[in-house]
Amino acid sequence: MKKLPLKLSHASLWFLLAAAPIPFFLFLFNFMFGMQKLDQLEEEMERIHTRASQMQEIQSKENVLLASLKNPDPLYLEKNVESLTFLLSEVKKFEAIQSENAEDEQIGKRLQFLKEGGNRLVFSEEQIRTNEIFREIEEKQQHPVEMNEEDLKKLLCLIEGTTIWPYGPKEGRPQLIIKDFKLSKKEISSQDKVFVVSMQLIKRENLEPSR
Repeated sequence: MKKLPLKLSHASLWFLLAAAPIPFFLFLFNFMFGMQKLDQLEEEMERIHTRASQMQEIQSKENVLLASLKNPDPLYLEKNVESLTFLLSEVKKFEAIQSENAEDEQIGKRLQFLKEGGNRLVFSEEQIRTNEIFREIEEKQQHPVEMNEEDLKKLLCLIEGTTIWPYGPKEGRPQLIIKDFKLSKKEISSQDKVFVVSMQLIKRENLEPSR
């Protein structure tokens, strides 16, 4: 009868030994669960921060765009783009040849084409859309125009508002978006690179009065 408590004592001891790790495992489980929740919270905060940064960047771009469109020159294309004369190096070369051979009809026709409007950009307004803030006009080039690489750089700077030294946009530029652009190379000589260009633009002007 006296050995029974001893057996119960051993059983209790084994139970205590078996149950001893349970608090540790519970602590470990709670710790891991808490870390997982913390990671999820950090990921959510990172997503919120990224979203806020994107919204701020979009707002900043919109503000820059609106500021750049204040008081646009309605004649920007006519003054700065349609007035361009292309292939000036070829013009000078043919003028020098013509001065020595004024009767060459082929050179005369080429010079007339380059200098007197045949090779000038001409746009026509195809569609006009207006809302409370913008007026949007589709400008379609009426005929292809020949130009060299320098002419192309200058033209794109005037239209896109970028700077490729020594070229850049002019004051009063509205927002100009190239909707369609076609470029092909015209073989004239191995030294001269001439491109045939045709494009369609979207012109946007801010209708809100400047403050």
